[in-house]
Amino acid sequence: MNKKFASFILTPFILIGMANAATVIGDGVAVADGTGNPDGWSGITVLESAIINSATEGGGLLQATSVSMLAGADRAGGTHHIIPLLVNSSNEIAWVGPQLTPTVPGLNTFAISGAATIDATGGDLRLGVWQWNEGVNNSAGGTITFGNGGGGMFQMDVDGTLGADAVAVGNAVSSGHASGAGGRDYNIDLTVAPIPEPSVFPLIALSGLGLLLRRRRS
Repeated sequence: MNKKFASFILTPFILIGMANAATVIGDGVAVADGTGNPDGWSGITVLESAIINSATEGGGLLQATSVSMLAGADRAGGTHHIIPLLVNSSNEIAWVGPQLTPTVPGLNTFAISGAATIDATGGDLRLGVWQWNEGVNNSAGGTITFGNGGGGMFQMDVDGTLGADAVAVGNAVSSGHASGAGGRDYNIDLTVAPIPEPSVFPLIALSGLGLLLRRRRS
């Protein structure tokens, strides 16, 4: 009886876990060919082929769960920061993630929780990133390494002394420098997943537990 009960209680939770898939947005932290140094200037980069749309995890409302990036060899001392962004087809910032600070050269993966909801119903959203070096402008301003092999990108120079305040939802992003397909590519990925919908299965499981406990007591 205990084995059957355990199966009854655990199965709904297992099914719920299996339903919560995830999608990685970006060309891959190890994809850029000839990955080397980060930029010398601070600014916002938008990756043209790293797209969230209505087909991503079924569209609707999504949540960011992690960011992976490759930090330059001298960009993990605590003063170099990034903020992941999503930029819409009008070149306006539609989502702003948390400030992230790499702690080691090379691969850094940050778990994200509590960030603003991503609305994938209004058209394509491209992955962007704001990079800066704390307190200075265009002095070792980049954080993420880059190479070649991307799907196209553009950049806008932004004053690094503005820090996290430089980006906000609704801000326009313009192109000061661009690269076509096969050109510059940045080593950053954003992982998104559907926001779990309320389910009756946990309630059913808990009800079953309560019924079993009442029977055992009687």
